[in-house]
Amino acid sequence: MQEIMKRAECYIRGEESNAEKRSRDVKERSLDLVDEVREAAHLREFTVKRRAARKYDSKVIPREFKEAIWY
Repeated sequence: MQEIMKRAECYIRGEESNAEKRSRDVKERSLDLVDEVREAAHLREFTVKRRAARKYDSKVIPREFKEAIWY
């Protein structure tokens, strides 16, 4: 019963309980990780695109064209 009264008093005064502070801290840390995950995904995407471009470029036959005037 006293625990409930403490929580109610904290709520009325606008204070956070320890559980709420921990929950907020966990959410903030997970939001910080979002940027790191996004950056890692970007690097993977860049690597895959570069690998695909190299594979394509290895099969392309290079040709030289001469400029000519056609009438």
